[in-house]
Amino acid sequence: MLDDLEHGNKFYTGVETDKGVLLFGRDYKGNHQYGAFMEANIERCFFDPDFEGRSLTVYELRGWPSLMAGKINRCYDNYDSLLPLEKIPADAFLDKSALKSVTDKEVYDLSPTWENYARLTDNEKGLGLARSVDNYDRMTLLHIMDKGYPRDGLIDEYPDNFSFHEKFERIENKLLGRDRWDVYDEMQEKAKKLAEKLLYEHFPDTRQKEDAIPKMKVEKEIPKKSKGRKM
Repeated sequence: MLDDLEHGNKFYTGVETDKGVLLFGRDYKGNHQYGAFMEANIERCFFDPDFEGRSLTVYELRGWPSLMAGKINRCYDNYDSLLPLEKIPADAFLDKSALKSVTDKEVYDLSPTWENYARLTDNEKGLGLARSVDNYDRMTLLHIMDKGYPRDGLIDEYPDNFSFHEKFERIENKLLGRDRWDVYDEMQEKAKKLAEKLLYEHFPDTRQKEDAIPKMKVEKEIPKKSKGRKM
């Protein structure tokens, strides 16, 4: 308690799951566990067909360290490895009604769109989750299918390494050329079709919103699993 009075109360991060809220400290250990948990349970499986998450709520709260003892950073085992969600101790999850001194709350839509994934991984407007290579490619292909190829080139819109950039080089050069306005509509149509082709060739099991499913051109139906991963 004397330590509480000396250092004051601290900020913590809470992540709501279907089992309750997990709490993480804002120090190195807490940030490390938080990042690993979010990568394994949100980012990495965002486009997986069996991922059933609909929304993600993240809290910022303040509390006395003495009262938070035993409640934070409970996602690792004794060997400093991340526990699967189903093996995290039941008492690590708090009922959200028990949360005190919540200073901020953000809700993220987990519907499988490029916009939602971009927000989760945006450092300024979202959570800043690290982007895996495959999901970055999925997001970029879905963006091109929806909005077309970025007018100033892909590097201006998405600076990370896009695995299929070479496939779009001819289109990009045309859109940056002198006659770009003469061929703009034609090149954008080609870009959208190429993005769709690459998505279904390399990521045929990509989770999509229901209203987008009829657009898919997959040769065989993807079998549904009886149970999916939930958050």
